[in-house]
Amino acid sequence: MWRFIFSSLFCISIFAAFGQDQEVPLKPKPVWKPHEIKIGFNAIRSGRTVFGSDILTHEMQVALAMHLLNIIIDLGIEENTHGKTYTYENRGSYFRVGGDWNFVKSKKSGNAISLGLRYARAEFKDQLDYTGDQGFGILDYDFENANLKARWAEVTFNLRGKVVSNFYMGFTARWQLIRKINGEGQLETFDIPGFGNTKRRNSTAFDYYLMWRIPLLKQ
Repeated sequence: MWRFIFSSLFCISIFAAFGQDQEVPLKPKPVWKPHEIKIGFNAIRSGRTVFGSDILTHEMQVALAMHLLNIIIDLGIEENTHGKTYTYENRGSYFRVGGDWNFVKSKKSGNAISLGLRYARAEFKDQLDYTGDQGFGILDYDFENANLKARWAEVTFNLRGKVVSNFYMGFTARWQLIRKINGEGQLETFDIPGFGNTKRRNSTAFDYYLMWRIPLLKQ
């Protein structure tokens, strides 16, 4: 009996010592060096400029990828005019900056399915002209906000896919939140460049991008 117990303890000690000698493989640490840049433009906005008659708008995007994090910068301009019995003009520029977390782990593919956050800001001016008859004859009215600023936050869902070589396409769905406007006078602002209509403080938007990828590291 004692021989069996001592033999068992001896075997256990041998296996324990052997297990301690085996190195546990460690997960490789993520490399946070930039490995690619994507540069492109918003096809929906440019399409509205080409096919629309009352708006001029363009937007470019730069995306710098580090590991699974994409640093995003959007720069845009917008000018629009609308109204039949009145003329409302709005023109200005905007930017968005933020980051996306990519759930596609393959750096080589360049594809992305990601969630992100943005801080957005616009600087613009607007003007309203109309003619009215208040019973004392026809009068011309002119209201202007010359120095408007707006800011808001965004939550985004993004998809980018390779089409051919280093050319990529994909969309961004935006949830625009906590919009704030500074600089309004008598005229209530109707549009914000990069945001859209101001009827709601929180809104949604959908954009489609065409992008060119520039690899920075050898895969």
